[in-house]
Amino acid sequence: MSAVLEQEQPTVRATPHRSLRATIAQMLEVLAVLLAALTVLWGPLAQGSTFGWGRSGLTLLGLLTTAGMLVALAVRGRLPERSGPWPLVAVALLAWIWLSVRWAPTQSDALRSAALWTGILGTALTIQLLARGWRLWLGLGALLLAGATALVLAYLQTRGFMVPGYTYDPTAGIRVLTGPYFNASHFSGFLIVISALLMGLVLFTRLHLHTLVLLTLLTVLHMVNIKTDSSSIPAVLLASAMPFLVWVWTRQRWMGLVLTLVLLGGSLVAGQRFLTPQGQAIFAKYQLQLGLHNQWEKFFHIRQAVWRYGRTMWAEHPMTGLGTGQFYNEAPHYRASERAVGAGIDRLAVNYAHNDALQVGAELGLPGVALYALVVVLPLTRRGRSLPRLLWWSTLPAMLLAGTYDAHLTAIPGTAIAALSLAALAAAPGPRNQRAQRGLTNSDADDADLSVSTSDSDRNLSGLSA
Repeated sequence: MSAVLEQEQPTVRATPHRSLRATIAQMLEVLAVLLAALTVLWGPLAQGSTFGWGRSGLTLLGLLTTAGMLVALAVRGRLPERSGPWPLVAVALLAWIWLSVRWAPTQSDALRSAALWTGILGTALTIQLLARGWRLWLGLGALLLAGATALVLAYLQTRGFMVPGYTYDPTAGIRVLTGPYFNASHFSGFLIVISALLMGLVLFTRLHLHTLVLLTLLTVLHMVNIKTDSSSIPAVLLASAMPFLVWVWTRQRWMGLVLTLVLLGGSLVAGQRFLTPQGQAIFAKYQLQLGLHNQWEKFFHIRQAVWRYGRTMWAEHPMTGLGTGQFYNEAPHYRASERAVGAGIDRLAVNYAHNDALQVGAELGLPGVALYALVVVLPLTRRGRSLPRLLWWSTLPAMLLAGTYDAHLTAIPGTAIAALSLAALAAAPGPRNQRAQRGLTNSDADDADLSVSTSDSDRNLSGLSA
């Protein structure tokens, strides 16, 4: 008689100690993500965190969030699975920022800047490592709430209401809207992120009641954006168009490629036409009807003068930069002789480079530029079509466009933390396949993420449709 031996699989039972530790770790992780959401809210709504109280608040909240993340990970005893290379790059950038404090001419400003960036990047790391599953919506929800609140403040501004205690640009008012920001252009830069987010959620989620709310907010956003009379208006419009292009790519790659080439070709032709005397005449004819008053030629000459500061600083310190937080203090040493006759930008205080690459290059040199570029680009390289990844594909091109003539990603803390938080969500891993999901342990269950289905019958799936 033959005996059939069945090999029993060992059963791993969770001890009370392990179960309690996992429960405490989960509670600490949720607390850290909630702190991260609060920090993301604070960033843009505290006047872009560009002034003393807003900047200090963002630094404090960001450091608390970072500390909460570190404690949660210490209790858990390991990093979440499939975190990818993005956290390592973000930590490397942060280490380089702190290293630059050593050679910075003004140590106090360098330390404050390094602490601020620790808060910003620490918050982004918290979101990337811990905002998995339903916690992801805490990050997206904070961005949506910040955007909606900013639009409400801008609308109230059209009724003559200015937030008590806020500092506004002298031009701000009923005709030039700044929202929660000091400067209208900085406000428009923040709207780039919100524009892509709103349009992306409309296209990448199933039609439902929330769709009408999103479209309403998007309509208000563009009405407000026009009244900023800023250079970032085209980037906000691009941010609303990009989700459609990304959506086409998810349907048919060849169609997405053709549409991309058509749009690039059309943009080049339109740009060349705009720069001709005839194009400028047409623009001047209609710009006042749109509520736009800035002159292109004046804008371009001012930007050229400002860019010279960043180029010269970076050229003199190509590998190290001047050190984090040093641009404003060192700018007076780079003024042209034009200041002596009291004409042009050199008679004013130049506070930042008005170009993302020049801003980072001037302060952190070539390694800083390379690391920051990896931080914003690496999320696009992860496999899978998670909702945040599609949103970041929709956002980044518009941010890069605006980054050629402004520095929303690097010089405006409130906008930087909003954009980097979305990048962090995009850098998080997508969901496992169904077979792998069946094998998830309880401690790994939170690794599930929102995804966009690629099946023909259900391409725009998200948690909102539940």
